[in-house]
Amino acid sequence: MKNYDRVHATKPEGIEKKKAYIVGGGIAGLATAAFLVEDGYMTPSNVNVFEQRHQHGGSMDASGDPVKGYVSRGERELEPWMECLWYLFGMVPSLEDPNRTVLDETRECNEKLRIDSQYRLTENCFQKRDYSTLGLTKQDQDDMVRLMLVPEEELDNVTIEQWFKPSFFKSNLWYYWSSMLAFQPWHSLIEMKRYTMRFTQHLPGVDHLRGILHTKYQQNDSMIIPLVRWLQEKGVNFVLGTTVNDLDIRKDKDQKFAVTAIQMITNGEPKTVVVDEGDLVFITNGSMTQNTTTGSMHEAPSRNDDQVNRGCFTLWENIAKKNPAFGRPERFISNNAKTSWISYTLTITDYPELFDYVTRTTGNIPGTGGVITLTDSAWFMSINCPMQPMFPDQPDNVQVLWGYGLYYAPKGNYIQKPMNECTGEEICKELLYHMGLKDKIDEIIPHCNLIPTMMPYITSQFMPRRSSGDRPEVIPAGSTNLAFIGQYVEIPGDVVFTVETSVRTAMVAAYGLLKLDKPVTPLFTGQNDIRIIVACAKKMLGVEKITLKDLPPINPLKLPAMIDQLLEAVNSVPKIKEGEVIY
Repeated sequence: MKNYDRVHATKPEGIEKKKAYIVGGGIAGLATAAFLVEDGYMTPSNVNVFEQRHQHGGSMDASGDPVKGYVSRGERELEPWMECLWYLFGMVPSLEDPNRTVLDETRECNEKLRIDSQYRLTENCFQKRDYSTLGLTKQDQDDMVRLMLVPEEELDNVTIEQWFKPSFFKSNLWYYWSSMLAFQPWHSLIEMKRYTMRFTQHLPGVDHLRGILHTKYQQNDSMIIPLVRWLQEKGVNFVLGTTVNDLDIRKDKDQKFAVTAIQMITNGEPKTVVVDEGDLVFITNGSMTQNTTTGSMHEAPSRNDDQVNRGCFTLWENIAKKNPAFGRPERFISNNAKTSWISYTLTITDYPELFDYVTRTTGNIPGTGGVITLTDSAWFMSINCPMQPMFPDQPDNVQVLWGYGLYYAPKGNYIQKPMNECTGEEICKELLYHMGLKDKIDEIIPHCNLIPTMMPYITSQFMPRRSSGDRPEVIPAGSTNLAFIGQYVEIPGDVVFTVETSVRTAMVAAYGLLKLDKPVTPLFTGQNDIRIIVACAKKMLGVEKITLKDLPPINPLKLPAMIDQLLEAVNSVPKIKEGEVIY
């Protein structure tokens, strides 16, 4: 956002009487409440947030203790160009120093300890894989360029594996891409194209994860809890243990529509909330962690395939029947076998030797390595050794490692069972095997408490879709008081599966329904920066200098002098300095 656009909006007329009803207490719902109160002048006590669970944070939750074991279902990759996210957390006070913000705290944390992985991909029991190049064939390179150039509407319902040759899925680029973002070959090519464009700025440093940020603790304690407490202190009303299952919607003769009532179940009791004229309704229409199940060291996590009770997905299904503008939830939630994977949190007590071993082997001190992917793991496992402590109450004799396996169905390389049938102890043994610690498994296991979580919808937002119509617009055509927020909403040019997406939908929704005269923070468009374009081209080609043979076919009628001038211009573009943020 330009400083010129950092204005205070004109106070909306009658805002003191308006109420807001927000379905979903994840980051999208919390951000919506923040924007309504801070930028929209809404009375905090008139803002109501309904959450199905008895904990705030949605997919950014975390829990546990050093005795029972910690649990974090996911850790999201952050970057400096998440403009809406950092605008929000530039307002939220830090819990440790109220005179500073969460943004201040996070930036300072990354200035002191930057992610710069020295050991990104491994194979053969924790041996460093050769990733000196992206490993792309000429065909793979051409396919990537074609993908960036093809219009999005020509990719309706096309999968990634329908576009690329089998060689692409053995390349280092795919290992980076899949392990960082959880993409699978059967996922949407549209979404991959959007990621290619949206995060172009990260390709030059993808092998070291340069430009990826981390928070001081896991993101629940570093971001969600400060945000919730700030909103609570302002007076925002939170209603936990509440499942919203339907909306009453009135349609006028001119095809405009409005929500008139919200149907919900609170602590087992049916309840109807009447929505008065002028009130606003914000719906989180899907959750990647819906119906998560948790295992233990001695129990495998089951998979909850309940098709009737699935929270905000059920709400979305119910209201989608009433208006085609609300999208098609079935495109995303009809094939759990292709949208599930397992994450795990490993609590290690009185055994610092494990983290010491990882540091010694990889050259990454905790907090600087980011994701390390075990490329030859049958479960395609990855691990992250974050900065310690990962939890504020974590004792000095406890360390926490987080990881996941994207393939739950194959038998493990060491434990001859599918991952989803394995206890935490069995997953831990498989992990230690791939870390080159097979001979120390019996020594290490008594110090470990690995808690696995099975998430049946974790990549549902990536399922093949059409470029328009399958996801609702933030504010559908004809809506007078209803907006959609979260990961299953259409934001042109933006991607899903990021915290930024949730916060951006919240900003668009709040500003839009209130009709604020304040611009929405624009998307970062690094794909238009010539420095980034040249750096990406060199990275993809694996060259320091681009030559004539690296260029697409050129009309032979063009003068050779023009070609020479083009190459000279391309190769003279200044390099992006290490750690430099491009705007």
